[in-house]
Amino acid sequence: MNWIVRSIRTKLTLSIIAAVVLLLTVLLVMSYTSLKKYSLNNALELSETILNDTESKINRFFLEIDYLADSLKRNSSVYNVKLDNMKELFISTVYARNEYLRAIYLGTSEGEMYEWGVGEGFLDNTPTFPDGYDPRIRPWYKAALEAESFTVSEPYIYASINALGITCVTPVYDSTNNFVGVLGLDIMLQGLANMIKDLQVQKQGKVILLNQQFEILADQFNEYTENITQLRIFENAKLISSTEGYFITELENRKMLTSYKTIESTGGILLVSIPYAVIMEFSNQTLAIILLSEIFLMFILLASLTVLLHKIISDPLGKMLAVMKEIEYGNIDARIIIKGDDEFAALGRLFNQLEDIRREYTVSMEKEILVRTEKITSLQQENTRLRIIEEKERIFANLHDSLGARLTNIFISNNVAKKASENNNNEMLKDMLFRIEKNVSQGIKDLKEIIFGPELGDRIIIDFVKLIGFNIKERLKLKSIDLKYSTHNNEEINHLSKTLRYEINNLLQEIISNVLKHSEADTASLDIKIIDNNILIIISDNGIGFDYHTNEETGFGITSIINRIDRLNGKVELKSKHNKGTSFKISIPAEGNAR
Repeated sequence: MNWIVRSIRTKLTLSIIAAVVLLLTVLLVMSYTSLKKYSLNNALELSETILNDTESKINRFFLEIDYLADSLKRNSSVYNVKLDNMKELFISTVYARNEYLRAIYLGTSEGEMYEWGVGEGFLDNTPTFPDGYDPRIRPWYKAALEAESFTVSEPYIYASINALGITCVTPVYDSTNNFVGVLGLDIMLQGLANMIKDLQVQKQGKVILLNQQFEILADQFNEYTENITQLRIFENAKLISSTEGYFITELENRKMLTSYKTIESTGGILLVSIPYAVIMEFSNQTLAIILLSEIFLMFILLASLTVLLHKIISDPLGKMLAVMKEIEYGNIDARIIIKGDDEFAALGRLFNQLEDIRREYTVSMEKEILVRTEKITSLQQENTRLRIIEEKERIFANLHDSLGARLTNIFISNNVAKKASENNNNEMLKDMLFRIEKNVSQGIKDLKEIIFGPELGDRIIIDFVKLIGFNIKERLKLKSIDLKYSTHNNEEINHLSKTLRYEINNLLQEIISNVLKHSEADTASLDIKIIDNNILIIISDNGIGFDYHTNEETGFGITSIINRIDRLNGKVELKSKHNKGTSFKISIPAEGNAR
């Protein structure tokens, strides 16, 4: 069974089957994508047609209302506020359009309200208003004054009935162009619903009308059977991001393709939703037919390919494989017998040539390996020599930085002790002797760390930040130098690796030694912080300074400091002038990846 699976014939057959299946799958996916795109485009074209037709109908509706309002406000009985004539005019106009028009009224600039209409909320065509009613503070009145022309208000609750509606309003002026008031025509939301209710949308589509706040004014999904007092926010309002477009989402528990467009006349938003399954129905049916056809063709193709593969490929490959097996089992003289002049013959000749070249190459590689082995041995010896030199340099620098600092302290303490002895100052003498003893003891420990490395040292630093400040202050006191010490990120500094803390301590001690020896300062400052994973150290004094560009004044101390910072992959900015002090600004990676 394993031999069958490993055979060239089986692998080729399976490979071709896989290739054919992949090809047919790709064709199927491409077909489905094209059909889906075709169906989607048809649906979008249909939606666009419906949107345009519905928008045109809505525009015509509000244009007629605009013409009606304009003709009413130009009537002398309206702008002269002749109540009897105006009442008769308003009532006859409402009755003629009562399928959507509820009432017509005039709110005057003096706060008077004249309204007549039909239906709920009217008694003998006259409404009842609450006490203190003033039309000038109503939304429709303010909308007309703001627009200064015909406009449509946002939905609001009517004063004479607990129901939502909109009002088409326009300012009214008399014959001398004096402002009289605002003419309003009430349209309840049921009127808008009736306007779109009879629209017949193909493919089971539905129409939705929104205001500018994405609230549903009317839709074909829900039929209004009673007065509406609160508008619902369209649940997919966040998908409406421009003046027109489309989106696919769940709507009323069905996946829908929804196209939308902003109505220019009112600023509202018109949507047409078509079930996605209905849109894709043609694509799915066509795809099923294509799939069955491809399966049938695939079986015919595979049967033909199997026969051709056996004759054209499997047999020649089997003979070539037999020769390769002989060579694998030790018959290095075995070669492929060349017959004909096709691709397999060319492959056989190439194989025979490669086998001859392999023998020559083996001998050549053995010689090359011998030469490279000798080179590697030489490089290893050189690397060992360089590492010894580097270790010598490290020990020398540490001897200078660490033991040198201790000896400087001993030297200064010894001078102070001599002066204390001459002045019979026993307390000072004892303190200096204690300092000398402490520096000698510490120097011995430093020597251990230099020899064995900081990881094998026996000192444990509990608070590195405080220890640094204390040691430097104590050293500077020997020459009465005040230290201004500040730190930040103490926890991060204390958690630096022991090796890095050891190197930073030695670096600072070397700089302080230079201050004690050469600066003649009375004040020094030290600031340590971690910024962007880098340790920033700023140390300065107000001493006599020096010209560090002149070799005579640089000395080994400065060179040692710069070399140590370089080994820590750090950077240093040194500033010093005569009689203006010296400052070091040092930046070292907090990871402590020293070279």
